[in-house]
Amino acid sequence: MVCLVLLGYVKYVRVMSRVESLQQHLGNLEERGGVELLYSLETEELEAVRDELVQVGAELTGLKAELGPAVAVAPYLGWLPVVGGDVAAGADLLEMGIGISVAADLVFEGLEPLLPLLDDSGNFPSEMSVGKAVAMAVAEGHPHFIAAQAELERVGTNRLRIDEERLSPKVGQLLGRLDRYLPLLETGVDGLVVAPSLLGVGEPRTYLLLAQNEHELRATGGFISSVALLRVADGKIVEFHFSDSYAVDDLSQPHPDAPEALERYMLSQIWLLRDANWYADFPTSAQVARDLYQLDQGVLVDGVVAVDLAAVQSLVRALEPIQLEGYDQEVTGANVLALMQQHWASPAGEGQTADWWIHRKDFMGDLLGATMGKLETDIASVDLGRLMDAVRRGFGEKHVLVYMADPTVGEIMGRNGWDGALRPTDGDFLMVVDTNMGFNKVNANVETAVEYEVVIGEDESLTSRVAITYRNHSSEMADSCVQEAVYPPTYQEMMEGCYWNYLRLYVPKGSELVDGPHLTLPKGSLRAGEDGTAGLPLATELWPTELGKSVYGVFLVVAPGERREMVFEYQPPSSVLEVENSTTYRLLVQKQPGTVAVPLRVEVRLPSGASVVSMQPEASGVTYGSVVFESDLREDREFEVTFRR
Repeated sequence: MVCLVLLGYVKYVRVMSRVESLQQHLGNLEERGGVELLYSLETEELEAVRDELVQVGAELTGLKAELGPAVAVAPYLGWLPVVGGDVAAGADLLEMGIGISVAADLVFEGLEPLLPLLDDSGNFPSEMSVGKAVAMAVAEGHPHFIAAQAELERVGTNRLRIDEERLSPKVGQLLGRLDRYLPLLETGVDGLVVAPSLLGVGEPRTYLLLAQNEHELRATGGFISSVALLRVADGKIVEFHFSDSYAVDDLSQPHPDAPEALERYMLSQIWLLRDANWYADFPTSAQVARDLYQLDQGVLVDGVVAVDLAAVQSLVRALEPIQLEGYDQEVTGANVLALMQQHWASPAGEGQTADWWIHRKDFMGDLLGATMGKLETDIASVDLGRLMDAVRRGFGEKHVLVYMADPTVGEIMGRNGWDGALRPTDGDFLMVVDTNMGFNKVNANVETAVEYEVVIGEDESLTSRVAITYRNHSSEMADSCVQEAVYPPTYQEMMEGCYWNYLRLYVPKGSELVDGPHLTLPKGSLRAGEDGTAGLPLATELWPTELGKSVYGVFLVVAPGERREMVFEYQPPSSVLEVENSTTYRLLVQKQPGTVAVPLRVEVRLPSGASVVSMQPEASGVTYGSVVFESDLREDREFEVTFRR
């Protein structure tokens, strides 16, 4: 017995030594910058990260060997007092850590052909474009990326088996660290897996680029101001054509009818490409744009990419300075929007002319061409870390959206949230979607805030109240608001005026509307001028279900200097609650692309006598019967409250 005790003690010391070493290596990773470091793209730093991850894998493999047969029986020992949760999760935790390490090493091995590009060693043919070099490198590393993807799928299976609520604080902290790296690796690996296809390796790809202007907010980010046709083959741009969105239309072709709300409040008779992004679900809007472009131009594209002004600014900041031929001033992230507005303006303030109309967006086309040229031929001057960060933020904050017709590639895009789709959820859901119908750029001066309150009744029924507040900070003072297509001589004047908005609310399917905003048709609206119905009461409109969401809509106007609040009350289905030993309420609030960080306040009011068990994220305030979260919609937000009665 003494020998067994001594042997157990020695085993314990050796195991704890490896655990401490493991914690040290994870700490080293975080001291180097954690997950953000992987976006630095500095060769020496990446090699250091790889070494640390390899050491993590080695320690975990050694730990697994030390434990031996105990690993196999551990999942059946959850009944043990105090340590049962840690012991039961031990095998899966080990496999998670080892799998993450193996996957990371596979990624680094697959990326080795790219290292000459990162350190500017010039170890690739000088006559080869950067795009082609990247395409060849990711194609060569593709088998490694596929293997890493399979490894991470196994890691995900292990993660699902772990009951984190039963873990001790120390082991829970270790799991939290692993959880930080897993989503990063999954996203990066998915991107590398689809990269050869996106770059046209083996088969050329054709893309439709949509330039969305969020100063004139639309459902997927902004008014489609310009479009470009981009064709790539083996990473090389073989065709690029930029045009004003108005110039794409071929009105000799029979176009479909415009969406009902566009016809009703903007008097749009037919559906044109510049209004294609009507649906909040970007894959749906992208398919409309793809079909309309084929109708107008006879070209069927493989994918649709939408970018807004925030994405353009981030991209320019990563590539600055950019010199455009024929322009005196270098373009930087700090001045790109001002230059865009300056070159949009009518020369000498003379107003609309045929020549101005044709050339008012030339600057954007020249900028896009110069940007692609720099990425193709002058990668050495680009801060790749800043570029990768701009791409990451663009996708994460929905300033860049991508739809691919290929279902396999499209599935990966959707899994990572890069496609701007309406997200499915079994819990509660909210998305506020604004559509500027005022023919202006006034969203640049409109401040929006969202407050959501849900009351959970004693019978597990739910009652929700959404209040959306608009403040129009435009300085223009007018006797009345008139909805009309007028183009003043400067862009700044386009940013001042009345905000004509069609507001849609996306909520769980089966929700029952109790009350909506009490509005009347404004006197200066196009519809009132068409049929003389100014002052007619406007009931909240209920639209057909979209991808499992009920949709409410209202038409309103906010004058310069005015503040207006739109309030909706409805009853979501009680099925959004998860009821077992305790009750869990989950809410997903989806961000509208094109917005920056709309303030968001969420209050969950619990049944009488309920006590909070847990919440995610940490609440801003918890009082008797109420949990409050203060946040913003820089990206999608998820909230969870578990309680008992």
